[in-house]
Amino acid sequence: MFVATSLAVSLVVLTFLFHYAVLRWLSGGMARIVLSPSVRVLIIVLLVLSAHVMEIALYAFAYALGDRVLVLGGFGGLGVTDWLGYFYFSIVSYTSLGLGDVFPTGHLRFITGVEALNGLLLIAWSGSFIYIAMGKLWPWQPCAQPAHPTTDAHDDDVT
Repeated sequence: MFVATSLAVSLVVLTFLFHYAVLRWLSGGMARIVLSPSVRVLIIVLLVLSAHVMEIALYAFAYALGDRVLVLGGFGGLGVTDWLGYFYFSIVSYTSLGLGDVFPTGHLRFITGVEALNGLLLIAWSGSFIYIAMGKLWPWQPCAQPAHPTTDAHDDDVT
């Protein structure tokens, strides 16, 4: 259990530091690149998605390591036989989708639970970051203003 706990904590720290570095660069370092606001928003969304994919891949590697090298558990259901299987399981866990066609056994269950919580926090962090970026960068077109009602001429009359 110590190995699984240490691996899970290490994965959380690594993914949070990586995510922090990506968002930090997107909010500061990317400012030196001349881009239109619309293109900048698109790049932010694509790079944040890429960061999530890399974090998922890190967990997939950890599942392979835990399954084949550290013998922390295995996978039931449809099972996992190759890299794509580990990656698929990691996506399902990271996004908290939890289909159940593949399920972990042994101490890999603990790592799976930690990945779901980690993914939830990182996805929420990304969502709030993109929301703020769009608020600052997105070129909103002004909306048509409704006509102001004019005062009735009879209101001004003094009788």
